[in-house]
Amino acid sequence: MQSIDPRIKYQSQSDWPHAESYLGIVDLHMLPPAETINGARIRELTGDKTFPDVEELILWAFRAVAGGRQFHVGFCIGNEEGFSPIGIGVIERLMMESPEKELHVVRVSHEDIAWDIVLRQLRSFTGKVILFAFPDSDVYDAGTSEIYYSCYIRNFGPDGKQFARGTSEQRRKIRLQKAEILNRPPPPTLYAAAGVEQEDSPWIFRVVTPTGKAVRAAVWNGRRNYEHTCHDDILRWVGGDKIAIVQVHSPVGVNLRSSV
Repeated sequence: MQSIDPRIKYQSQSDWPHAESYLGIVDLHMLPPAETINGARIRELTGDKTFPDVEELILWAFRAVAGGRQFHVGFCIGNEEGFSPIGIGVIERLMMESPEKELHVVRVSHEDIAWDIVLRQLRSFTGKVILFAFPDSDVYDAGTSEIYYSCYIRNFGPDGKQFARGTSEQRRKIRLQKAEILNRPPPPTLYAAAGVEQEDSPWIFRVVTPTGKAVRAAVWNGRRNYEHTCHDDILRWVGGDKIAIVQVHSPVGVNLRSSV
């Protein structure tokens, strides 16, 4: 892992949330490989002399289209200390497309909510360049593999051709193979709940202060133009009749934590 690129600004000013979140399909157009980003360039950027002499690197870097917004997005292994050698290459590739722009970094630390964070960020981001950094391969897989299967994402190759969306059965087979390789229990088969109306629920938390006071909190993507927008179901979500609303400045979050 290498030191943080000085071009990265974790706390940057943006115009979010002046625009509504986009709830439709997000298009991801893979950026073509760059000849200048090869094994020699990675060694130069990182100082890692053991990196192989690869002529062409496949980097997870895309041009995203979400409604009327367009921006560049990348995915890599990384944490608060730095990024993997390939991650450094992803950053280099993104900066080629959007020079002089600030790179918004979203650190995704938890496997269970990795895809939820990625999708929500893709739908609400209003900057120009965003990078998702995952601490290990398990979290990376959880946050990126659904791109091939989600009905909310369309994938396009560097040649502009759309990739066929993977099926749930294909996804299950891959998960079974991974479980077998890692000697883990196989994932359960998932079934649709017939006759049940589903809704996009907020994240609900129960917080206990050092003095013993219990507080329930709901986090949801429901604020417009810095106005306090109170959802109709807020009382049902958190209970009680005293509600405090806290607003954050950007989708990247506060104190380097991701928010929605």
